[in-house]
Amino acid sequence: MRSLLARLAVLGAFALSLTACSNGSGTSLPFAGGPNNTGGSPGTFQSGSNGLALLRFIHGSPGNGTVDVCVDSQPFGVTNGSASYGTVATGSANNGTLYSVPGGIPHTLSVYPSQGSSMVGVECPTAPGPYFGVSALAVTTLSPGNNVRWTIVLGGAKGSPQFGLYVFAEPTYPISPAGLSVISHNAAPTFSAGPPARGVGFGVCTTTVTPCAANVVLPGAGNIAAPKPSSVAAAVTNGFVQSGINTIPPGFYDGVGVSPANPLPITSVAAPNALANQPYVMNLYAFDGPAGGLNLLAVPETTLGFGF
Repeated sequence: MRSLLARLAVLGAFALSLTACSNGSGTSLPFAGGPNNTGGSPGTFQSGSNGLALLRFIHGSPGNGTVDVCVDSQPFGVTNGSASYGTVATGSANNGTLYSVPGGIPHTLSVYPSQGSSMVGVECPTAPGPYFGVSALAVTTLSPGNNVRWTIVLGGAKGSPQFGLYVFAEPTYPISPAGLSVISHNAAPTFSAGPPARGVGFGVCTTTVTPCAANVVLPGAGNIAAPKPSSVAAAVTNGFVQSGINTIPPGFYDGVGVSPANPLPITSVAAPNALANQPYVMNLYAFDGPAGGLNLLAVPETTLGFGF
């Protein structure tokens, strides 16, 4: 019995040393590891979880260049089996891919300046702490439920008061959508802050001219208020506007929100094709552009194959 107790004491001390590692200055780093925070491992039992959460990351912060993204101690999207996942350039959405993590338990999402294409994810084992003196640009704690979809946007211009992480709770699809739809998000906090303070509106382009010369507002999406940022301790989920459309248009636009009239177009993009064998559901993310401008990213949604 004494021998067993002695061995347990040694193992306990060793485990404690792993969870309270120091950075050399006597300060404990808040490592994101632990048995329930491995960044997503479908098929592996996770205590407290009985489902999955689907995550998408979008880089919408002008001036910050390419970034590396970690979920807990893993590169974002590592389960997709490609080193390109986990590194995201401005104005892109990690290839639009949904990344699954165990739902119902917390996860730490950390964003770092890119260390280069050959070193994607090197920061993740020590996330959200510094990597050889390189601190995370932004960190938040995600606590998604089971069978939900979230989008995390690195938003706000570099150095602006609005710079940070913005989280959007997305629609789920227990039944495949019957019609065509567009989901609009205001992920442009610096533009919205002004001056003057303003919302962002979204519409359909009836021509391929950029920006749209002729346009029709998406129902309900004429003036969406600025999103609320997340803190390190907790994510704040923002909403969206889902609009039905009859046909796939030539393009979409975003601009200064005006209610109830049509928004003033600023940026327009060609309408992407639907994903193969998927209903047409298009995500529109307005994000900040350089010098107080506005950009637009269109991301096709995956609805079949995931009931959430």
